[in-house]
Formats: sequence, C-alpha cells, structure tokens
Amino acid sequence: VNEEIEKLEKFDVSNGAAMITDPQTGEILSMVGSKDYYDTDNDGNFNVATQANRQPGSSMKPVIYAQALKEGYTGSYMFMDVKTEFSSGASGEDPYNPVNYDAKFRGPVQMRFALGNSLNIPAVKALALVGVEDGMQLAYDMGIKNWEPTQENMRNVGLSLVLGGRETTLFDEMTAYGVLAHKGVKQDLVSILKVTDSKGKKLFEYKERKGPEVLSEDITFIISHMLLDNNARSDAFGSNSLLRIPGYTVAVKTGTTDEKRDNWTFGYTPSRVVGVWVGNNDYTPMNQAIASGVTGASPIWNKLMKLALKGKDNEEFEVPENVTALSIDPLAGGLPRDGQPTRTEYFIKGSEPTAVSNLYKSKDGKDYWVFAEKDPVSIDGRNRWQEGINAWIEQNHKGEERYNPPEELKKEAGVAGISTAASPTETPTPTLASEEE
Repeated sequence: VNEEIEKLEKFDVSNGAAMITDPQTGEILSMVGSKDYYDTDNDGNFNVATQANRQPGSSMKPVIYAQALKEGYTGSYMFMDVKTEFSSGASGEDPYNPVNYDAKFRGPVQMRFALGNSLNIPAVKALALVGVEDGMQLAYDMGIKNWEPTQENMRNVGLSLVLGGRETTLFDEMTAYGVLAHKGVKQDLVSILKVTDSKGKKLFEYKERKGPEVLSEDITFIISHMLLDNNARSDAFGSNSLLRIPGYTVAVKTGTTDEKRDNWTFGYTPSRVVGVWVGNNDYTPMNQAIASGVTGASPIWNKLMKLALKGKDNEEFEVPENVTALSIDPLAGGLPRDGQPTRTEYFIKGSEPTAVSNLYKSKDGKDYWVFAEKDPVSIDGRNRWQEGINAWIEQNHKGEERYNPPEELKKEAGVAGISTAASPTETPTPTLASEEE
C-alpha cells in the first residue's frame, strides 16, 4: 500500500487501506488501515478500513443486481442504456439525471454487460425496479451496517444509492463480498483466534461457526460469473486490464465516486477476498485522472491478489445444480433467432426464456425492433424511461426503418406517444424475454 500510494502522490492521493480475508471462515488474514501508522501529520494512525465511512461508488452494484436476480430478473435482462430522467418520487423535488462514467450511452445492454462495464443508467434502473428498501435490506443482511433500511435512513437515500449514495466501510464491504465468495453464507469477520496469558493459559479461543445464508448459491454464482467475465467488462476496461490475474479465476468490481474522493477495487475467489481503498482522509478530491478503480486502487489490488493466491491452485466457481446454461439472443435475451448470432448465459432453472424476445415485431413483411420500458418510479403518469428511449432513437437511428416501427406496433407494445407509467404503489413485474406483452 505504501509503495503504490507514493506513486499516486501526483494524482493528489495521500492514503490507502487494504484487507485480505478468508470468506469460508471470516478470518482477517491481513489488514492495513493506512499507508504509514507513524505518519501522524496525516492521521496515519487512523484505521480507514474499520473507522471511516466512505462512499462506495459503483462497488455496491453487485448487491443491487443480486436483489434483481432474487426478484426474477436474469443475466440476459435487457436494459436501455440511454439518457434518462428519473422522477425523484416526491412532488416538487428535482428529477435525478445520472450519467455513465464515460458520458456515453450504449442503447440496449443486457445485465451481464451492464454490471461488467459498470454502466450507471442500467444500475439505477435496476434499483428502481427492485426498490430502494429491498436493495438496502439485502446489503444490510450481507453486512453493510450503515444501510439498514430504517425509516430515518430511507429518508436520506434515493436512486443514487446504487452509485454510492450512502457510505460504508472497507470492513463491511469485505463482509459483503465474502457472502458472494462463500455461496451466499455470511461469515462475520474475525481478527483474534486465541488469547493466552503470560503463562500460556488460554483466556479466549475463537470457535468457528457457520453464518446465516443470506443469498442462494444460485444467485451468488451468477453474480460471480458476471464479475469474472473479462469479455463482459472489456468495453469499459479493455481486455488486458489490472483486473485480470493470469492463471486464476477471479471475480472483481471497482468503484469510484463522482468527485473522485474514493476509489475502490474488490475481488475474490472461493477462498480469498481482497479489497482496497485509496483516497484522502480529509475527503479532498483526487486528480480526475483516477479512472474507475484502474488507476488508483487496482494496482494495489492486483499485487495483493497475486500475493494471496501465490502457490494456490486455481479455484473455479462451482455451477450449482439449480443453474443451467442456455444459448440466447445476444441483443434482447430471448431464445436464438434463426440464423442470428448467439451467446451463452446462466439461468436459475425456471427463469430461462422459452421464446424469442418480444422486441422483434413484423408488419407487412418488414421486421422492426420495438424498444419498450415502463417507468416504475413516475408519480405523474409520464413514462420518462420511454421518453429517453424515443430521444435516443431520434438522435441515433432516425433514418433507420428497423428502429422506427409503425404506430400500430408501438401501440401494441404500449409505447405510442407517452405511455402510461406504472403506479408508484405497484411492484413492477420483470418482463422476461419469454413473456408476451
């Protein structure tokens, strides 16, 4: 940590923290709370890992997508990554207008690639679909103590939660990532195994115990497979980034806050979790060149993960019996279309698509794509999600017949003009690729 933070001084970074744990037992194998304990001029003896509540950036997105999988969404679920205005959910408040890290919008993107490339618009939509309270509850169950969905905490959060809108600690995130590594079982972190007195008499000894299962192993496997899929993140991070550990299967996620005050990387195998934070104790921003965890925290993480795995055999994440692999349409996520490319996705049994996606429509011998989303957080009847899709088509595909179906087909899909938004009191039901509109 000290070595890499020195290299980052030119990026206005003065401190870092790191942890390595065994997710099977919860044992803390290594913890560095700051770059130099004796650097008292810079609060070196302040343990950032355990004492500092910091914004997690995108590093908590896997938890929200895990909640989406719990509610029936799948790794092939198609989000529209377009400029979108989100209703605040309260009359008179300004709408929420998030942007992606690179300010680009990619149009249709499936959950696997939305998480892998850490796209913000799909993540906010995922949180809107599952609900802030349920997302916070899962995070709390996984060990994020500051995310308990009390009435007071709920009043202070919104859809920005999934992009780092509520603080947590490195220590708590290590607990949560341990759940993903350990097939959904939460093991509280432990630092002391035994205490003896000066004569060797045992005063305390830790007794290993199995913690509660807070997620199914089906869900943790699918999330882990998305996070280890180098292809799924290559659009944002490139195919040969520091997130790869050659010779090892490692799931990994980064996080960076908007104003570059916090920069994180978390990664894990079934037997090791490594987490790293870099930033400044006084919350001053880092240089804008700190990019998505790859410039700041990831070099430290890469070295520590290699150290943690040195001499160990590669560990694959076991495919649970209740998970199956299926060839799907890489655009809309339904069953493959005749003669079209395919890709493979993992599904919890029973959630697999059974038909070609209803994105595809035909009329008078011509084929069209009808992109449709409902707005589950609208309080005024406007479908802002569809407005964003319509504007994206107008800007990028105005002259392409396939993207501009006849009004009759739009009406069938509920997107002609301004469609009716879901009632704010309703719980939106996921439209899987096999379902009819």
